[in-house]
Amino acid sequence: MSLPTTAEVEHADWPTLKSVAAELGLNPKGRSGIVRQRVLDHLRARAAPVEWRAGKAEQAALLTRVGPAELAADLWESTISLDAPAPWVGMGTAYAKAGRLEEALKCYDRAIAMGDAGARLHKAQALARIGRGDAAIAEVDAALDANPGSVRAWATRAALADLVGRADEALASYTGLADHGSGRLGLARFLMNAGRFEEAGKALAVHLSDHADDAVAWNNRGVCLAKRGLWKDAVEAFRKAVALDPRDAGAHNNLAVALAATDRSDEALKRIGVARRIAEDPRVLLNEAAMRERKGAPAAAREVYARVLEVAPEHPEAMAGKRRVAPRVRAAKKAKPRPGAKAGGARKPVKARPRKARTVRSRGAKRRTR
Repeated sequence: MSLPTTAEVEHADWPTLKSVAAELGLNPKGRSGIVRQRVLDHLRARAAPVEWRAGKAEQAALLTRVGPAELAADLWESTISLDAPAPWVGMGTAYAKAGRLEEALKCYDRAIAMGDAGARLHKAQALARIGRGDAAIAEVDAALDANPGSVRAWATRAALADLVGRADEALASYTGLADHGSGRLGLARFLMNAGRFEEAGKALAVHLSDHADDAVAWNNRGVCLAKRGLWKDAVEAFRKAVALDPRDAGAHNNLAVALAATDRSDEALKRIGVARRIAEDPRVLLNEAAMRERKGAPAAAREVYARVLEVAPEHPEAMAGKRRVAPRVRAAKKAKPRPGAKAGGARKPVKARPRKARTVRSRGAKRRTR
């Protein structure tokens, strides 16, 4: 394949960037910035060792991402030609970043008129930002009419339908995305949010058959199984998740909860301790406190609840738990009043009795008085 330009990589959206990385034989997993840098490093390594300076288009692409949007728009405007739609898309993106959405829409329309189908997806996102959800979805549908197999278009449609509250259309879009070999994980997340855990589990099973090393998918599969009460299977799924990503505090926490549900409280406490060492998240701490409370260790639970309140002051669950395990103080017994004494009154003074003389008796002597 021909290598993309630096400007194309900088301007590429997330699905396109992952596709480029995969075609170049690079790892497409990770944060978008890391994958983008990975592709750029590859391009620099493959590029011919000639002197090069960034042109206005490259500078505009960079400024669109990290610099002043107004300056980026001005640079894009200086690169416009009659037969190239890309500068119009870039200028529209810069205007959108600057909040000038009406001007961004005009730029996208110009690119669409020049035959750039991808500009419709940019326009759809701008329309969604100004509250025109129906028009945004219509633009995506037009892009799908031109290219029914566009993974990027299906993903955009699913996100927009979910954003405007069209659950049925969002599900259909995620399903269409999955039917084209991508987006099973997104479909599973949507189904999980809708409470359809059995269907989400099936989508995750298909995804994991091709991506067995996806720790996030294993964690989500464990959640689906736990929600259905299949705790033993959930434990195994969470174990695979933490084995693939040992620094994921959430997966360790979920494994601890599943272990506690299967009456393995000692192992659950060890696992929740691992999660706490990674991140003292309030949810992790609350789970640990609850486990120690059920274990019959109120003092240890009280200490953890106190730590939750340090991390998240006035957390209602932590405050309720701390009150629940607070030490009980017995009320002091009240002194009974003396017979004849009046409540709240002073005692009568006691008359002093005359002291008797003490005597000392010695042998053979008469009693003497002191």
